[in-house]
Amino acid sequence: MSLEKLKELRTLRMEKAHRELQNSKEYVLFCENKLAEKYHEKKRYSQWQRQHQNDLFGELQGDVFSIGALESYQINRDKMKAHRQQLKQELIALKEKYQGAERQAHEKKLALSLISKKLEKLSEIIDITEKEQNQGTNLEEEDEIDEIVAFRASC
Repeated sequence: MSLEKLKELRTLRMEKAHRELQNSKEYVLFCENKLAEKYHEKKRYSQWQRQHQNDLFGELQGDVFSIGALESYQINRDKMKAHRQQLKQELIALKEKYQGAERQAHEKKLALSLISKKLEKLSEIIDITEKEQNQGTNLEEEDEIDEIVAFRASC
């Protein structure tokens, strides 16, 4: 494989790696937004839960004490706790997803850097090779000129 073809191949790989890095960065932003949304949802729910629980407790205090009202209060409280716990678990899962996306973006960035360095080295090799070939051509031309001058001088 010629150096130019290898350079084309590495350029294509670099472009692909760049696209993959862009996609990874976009996915990180997506995960970050989802994480922020879930965090705010959990925060809003926690605030609502505290207020609602206080309202329910206030209603319980206002009623004549009954076991059914107390059980209803406990059931509602348990459902709210379960929902808050579910939101917490979803938040943890989104954090893990976000961290994974960040790791993947970092790996893509490192891969792009490596490919870029390889392409840069190859370009330098090609430039040096071309210079050497041009110098070789120039030397051949100088030799031909020297032969012509020497021939003319002998005539």
